Amino acid sequence: MITHASISLTDQFQAADDADHYRMRRTADEFYRRSLSGSLYYAISFSLVDSIARYDRISWWLLVLPVAVFIAFIWLRTLHRPPGPAAGREDYRCWAWRHWLIIHLGLLLWGVIVATVGWRQAGPDSATMVVIVCTIAHATALSHAYAMYPAQARLGIAALMGPGAVMFFIPGLHLWSAGVVLSVYFIYLMGTLSQSAKLYDHQVDMEIDLINQRAENARLALTDTLTGLPNRRQYELVMDHTWKSAVRLGAPLALLVLDIDRFKRINDTFGHPAGDACLRHFAEILRQLFSRGSDYIARIGGEEFVIIMPDTPVTAAATKAEAVRQTLAASPCRHEGAEIAFTVSIGVGMVDPEVDESPDATFNRVDHACYEAKRAGRNRVIAADRALQHVIK
Repeated sequence: MITHASISLTDQFQAADDADHYRMRRTADEFYRRSLSGSLYYAISFSLVDSIARYDRISWWLLVLPVAVFIAFIWLRTLHRPPGPAAGREDYRCWAWRHWLIIHLGLLLWGVIVATVGWRQAGPDSATMVVIVCTIAHATALSHAYAMYPAQARLGIAALMGPGAVMFFIPGLHLWSAGVVLSVYFIYLMGTLSQSAKLYDHQVDMEIDLINQRAENARLALTDTLTGLPNRRQYELVMDHTWKSAVRLGAPLALLVLDIDRFKRINDTFGHPAGDACLRHFAEILRQLFSRGSDYIARIGGEEFVIIMPDTPVTAAATKAEAVRQTLAASPCRHEGAEIAFTVSIGVGMVDPEVDESPDATFNRVDHACYEAKRAGRNRVIAADRALQHVIK
């Protein structure tokens, strides 16, 4: 898991838009999480400054009001959560703009506090030095925490340091050296922000590459590379889920097991490349005949295929199986100028909860029917369910 982004690494990107959406989600989630505690540190810093300058002796609200406002900003940041996973680019843009508005108000408040402390103390005393150190610490943290939004981060640093830096240059306050320090450090942070932003973008790019790589590895592990169909491992995963769902809901679920006849003879006569071409040819016929989105085709062995047909009655499954047999018999494979005619034997059956204790039990019944089709002379359809015999005949 990418814990800081709350997004699974098994997310698969099938287009550039998916990667862009991941980037928006990851950036928004991390921005939100990093922003939650910021105002708390400003409240603590102001309390520290007040403990030295003792503004509360003038009026208690000089301490309570700024702290209360910073706590209110914490509450506002917490409530303003990022959009959901289905949100679009404009939703994320508007959310980020509003969230930055809350943050900028807090930063500007601190900037006003720094300027006010400089004006009140009118010299480089302990309170002024503490507020300067706190400002530098906050600005440094801001430049690293919000590197995903460099333009807004620069604006935030300006709101944080600008009022104090300007105030410190006012003649008579004797704080020009502190103003120089803040100004120099401000320029330094403006430069380092660019590098921090590049590092952040590079980190996200690496995460996207890693997700893509893992998704591709997972796809290859579950895909037959020759035909592009799911392999046996993926079939077992899908069949287990589909079988249990059909049994629970009492919905019809048909299964076809198909085995190319005399495939070894094709390899021996025409060569293995021709055999591979025949497998691809047969896979394409299956794709054309089973174009319904819910139908699931897989190659589970050398010349053995299966088709899962959810919500399909027995008569429709048998009719479809016969269509496969007839289409293949009438469509030879063309390879390097040669026409290679071949046929297929098919077993067809339905999930029967009273007989089948597991997906394997259903498969074994239908696979046995396919074996019977071969024993009966090949190029035919045999039903695992007696109720289908009259349909096939």
